[in-house]
Amino acid sequence: MERVKKYNKTLLIDSSDSKGIKDCAEHLVNGEVIGFPTETVYGLGCDARNGEAVKKVFEAKGRPADNPLICHIGDKEQIKGIVSEITPLAQKLIDAFMPGPITVVMKKADCISDQTTAGLDTVGVRMPSNPVANKFLKACGVPVAAPSANLSGRPSPTGARSVLEDMDGYIYAIIDGGDSEFGLESTVVDCTGTTPVILRPGAVTKADIDAVLNEGEAVMSGSLADKETPKAPGMKYRHYAPYAQVEIMKMPEGTKIEGDDAIGSDGKIGKTSFTVEDLKKLSDDEAKELVNIVSPFILRSREILSSNPFARIGLYCGSEIKAMYDKMNDKLLSAHTEFCVYGKTVDVSCASHGLFEGLRYLDVQEVDVILAQGFDGEGLSVAYMNRLSKAAGKKEELTPGMPAPARPSRTPLPLDAFKDTFTASVLFVDDNNTSLSCAMESLMRRMLEKNEPYISNRENDTGVEIYCESAGLTAMDGMDPDSQMDKAVKEISGFGINSIESRRANPAIYDCNDLILTVRDEQAFAIIKAFPEIKDKVFSLSTFAAANGLVMKDSSGKVMSISVPDPTGENYETYLHTAKALNAWLEILFPYIIKELGAARI
Repeated sequence: MERVKKYNKTLLIDSSDSKGIKDCAEHLVNGEVIGFPTETVYGLGCDARNGEAVKKVFEAKGRPADNPLICHIGDKEQIKGIVSEITPLAQKLIDAFMPGPITVVMKKADCISDQTTAGLDTVGVRMPSNPVANKFLKACGVPVAAPSANLSGRPSPTGARSVLEDMDGYIYAIIDGGDSEFGLESTVVDCTGTTPVILRPGAVTKADIDAVLNEGEAVMSGSLADKETPKAPGMKYRHYAPYAQVEIMKMPEGTKIEGDDAIGSDGKIGKTSFTVEDLKKLSDDEAKELVNIVSPFILRSREILSSNPFARIGLYCGSEIKAMYDKMNDKLLSAHTEFCVYGKTVDVSCASHGLFEGLRYLDVQEVDVILAQGFDGEGLSVAYMNRLSKAAGKKEELTPGMPAPARPSRTPLPLDAFKDTFTASVLFVDDNNTSLSCAMESLMRRMLEKNEPYISNRENDTGVEIYCESAGLTAMDGMDPDSQMDKAVKEISGFGINSIESRRANPAIYDCNDLILTVRDEQAFAIIKAFPEIKDKVFSLSTFAAANGLVMKDSSGKVMSISVPDPTGENYETYLHTAKALNAWLEILFPYIIKELGAARI
């Protein structure tokens, strides 16, 4: 399904904007598509009676047409108008769980478009408990067909910003209702027979459903037969998958899943502190529990890096695992690892709530593989593992006819969106500051602009403004840049270096920068020799790469250094080759540079 942008910009409507919500409702009734919040995830809504509007949803998502949509309502009385029969079983679940995170599948009425149900004679009906969703759906006054508001196959969005990343320009508006409460899509139950069949697990668990039945119990749906149309979303195609490969790290057998507070987020088990050196002080049971939980992540991370020193790894994990990594103080492992911590390791509720946004966050950091915490057990663990397994699975069919989509461009957040903001900067140093160092300054500026905005990699409510500049060890102030290098850099990035005047490096310039990168090793050594007190922030390109485990070897196995020859006096092709080499190395080093500056992409 081809995606075509229909708007210059998608509107973002605040939940307090009653006029804006009414406008969204009117546009939906008139055939437009609206993103809206629910207590589970954000939905992409259209009039369920309007087949042409439903097609717009499929186009916006790149969604296959044999994947049915769920009808959302603002009032239980609407159910009678959109289904042909409410079985006694369906009525029990409606009475017990609506409004709430459950979808009940019933026989559809003729008014519901066949496009909504993918040609099936059944329709899933759901009444969200989210007050913003309820207000919007009541304003619509029609059944609203809505899948999750993400690009098909990707992690579902639990915040308006994530919807905007995937849908900006493809839909009319998004209503911002804050973060979703549950973070996993609704439980889907087929109530067309005498026994409830759970087609998709969610926050309303099998135990919850069984508790309201007079006798008998719900059963879990099996796998689909070939070419069979699913009765509910998420049953057929690969879903919830980030661009990175996902691997599941399971807890050791016997680890408690829910309600276990033996391991605290402050890095303590009971009253005993732990470090790598102090593990022997723990009791055998405590040490076994801690090491077993953490070791699958550590062992797999080291295995990945041993086969690919340039790999970047994301961890979706609990706070105890992050604390253990910190206490290990393995600088190489830390340099290649990005963390998204959901809460206590054993808390499946927190893990479920943050799963989709966690996968999205780690994807934005452009990691190659995500190691995600797995759970055994019943209840919410079943729903969590259902989503995580689909994110990690390679057996499900990819969306037919859809190439792997490019990573969506991000819409920069204004600075006032953050609770606080700090600045960080990197300085590039060469000798004369008319060619190589100012080329790196210009190329890095383009990369910073392309990947903004940034947040603190320790405080997710703190924004980071990142700057870069350049200087020369022997430069004369005010010299014009090399015109050949200006032309080469402009050919690569569209922006040259003609606005950069040379300046001589001095202590004041060093002091106001958080990271100093020189073109050659001897330049870094010279700065450190003159100013040993700043040695921890001074690197050459080669030593910075080596410090982050980015080691290249030639065919003989000898470690290769980053060598950037001075093109001065050579022909233009030499300048262009040099500029391309600088750009290639900066692209490799970029995620490590922003991490060194205390920042992360968002």
